[in-house]
Amino acid sequence: MKYNNLPQKSCGLLIEEALQRSPELRKYRSSTSKGIDLGNTEALLLYNRLILQDFLDLDFSLPRGFLTPTICSRWEFIKWCLNHLDKSIHTPKILEIGTGASAIIALIFAKIGFRIDATEINEEAYKSAKENITLNKLSSKINLIKVEETIIEGLFPSLDIFAAIISNPPQYDIDFYEKRKMMKKGFVGKKTELLGGELGHEFIIQLIKEAKKFEKHPPIFFQLTLPKLSPNINSYLEKNSYSFIVNENVVGTRKRIYYKVF
Repeated sequence: MKYNNLPQKSCGLLIEEALQRSPELRKYRSSTSKGIDLGNTEALLLYNRLILQDFLDLDFSLPRGFLTPTICSRWEFIKWCLNHLDKSIHTPKILEIGTGASAIIALIFAKIGFRIDATEINEEAYKSAKENITLNKLSSKINLIKVEETIIEGLFPSLDIFAAIISNPPQYDIDFYEKRKMMKKGFVGKKTELLGGELGHEFIIQLIKEAKKFEKHPPIFFQLTLPKLSPNINSYLEKNSYSFIVNENVVGTRKRIYYKVF
């Protein structure tokens, strides 16, 4: 498998350089440090847009109230997926589950040479994702699919055309979601982006169950931003005799757990 246009630099942008590139960002200078107040959703969005522009010459916008993707965290996950894909596949095509309003994972995979089918359930997020795909002139590589209830079931006659299923899934439990959404700062995101079920891991389990209904399915890659879900997911996978690979990674100050299920 060959990839095109892999980035030749590390992901990230120094704060001072970001401030030089975007005078607008200067109004979000932290009052307690030389940094940027990334607890402010407008500042977080602007900073991550700058990172993506610098890193892969891509751009995105978001409707108010939607989750801002942290670009370098997404890139670390994508790199891990690339390292664990079957290298013998010659026509790489990816199925992304829940591309979100930004469509960041789909945009990055398309930019480096993949073709993508990307699903989205939220109507406003679907429209925003479509705008971002068009903005970056990647409509020929990304097929955006509006789904209603099921995750995969009923969308395709088979999954043989895909090299992998990729997802950055919702994973908040209902109590955590209800408490966090009352916060006045540092919490933005729609229910469909964040709520993974009553206990948090139900969406992930349902994704795996629906894939298993096909005669054959490609490996499923997903990342946990909430490591506390890992024991329940591991227990389900072991109980149902799945093969899987797990890797822990620290991105910035936060732990991420990556899965390959096959």
